[in-house]
Amino acid sequence: MLQDLDFLAARIGQMVQLTRQLQAESTVLRARLQSAEQERGALRDQLDRRESEYQSMARRIDQHESELEAVRAHGMSAEAECTTARQNLQFALAEAARLRAAAGSAKDRIDMVLMRLPGASAE
Repeated sequence: MLQDLDFLAARIGQMVQLTRQLQAESTVLRARLQSAEQERGALRDQLDRRESEYQSMARRIDQHESELEAVRAHGMSAEAECTTARQNLQFALAEAARLRAAAGSAKDRIDMVLMRLPGASAE
């Protein structure tokens, strides 16, 4: 019976030792879990910041694209105005040349009429 008690005491000692070892491992695992949760929280915060930055950049890109489209539209409008102005200038230059020719022709006819008038000097 003494052997049984010794065996039981040894078993209880082993169980106490295993229990303490399990408690120590449990403490280590809890600490690791807490550390992992803190790291997860930090990574979540970092992800949230990056997503916020991404959304901000996406809004800025959209704004810049809108501005670029507006500048392109303005440029196309200015180019159209320039083309119209060139056409108007060419038309005006052609009209001015036609009017000069008509004025020269009219002057020549007036000079001829004046030369035919009695008392005209022979200049």
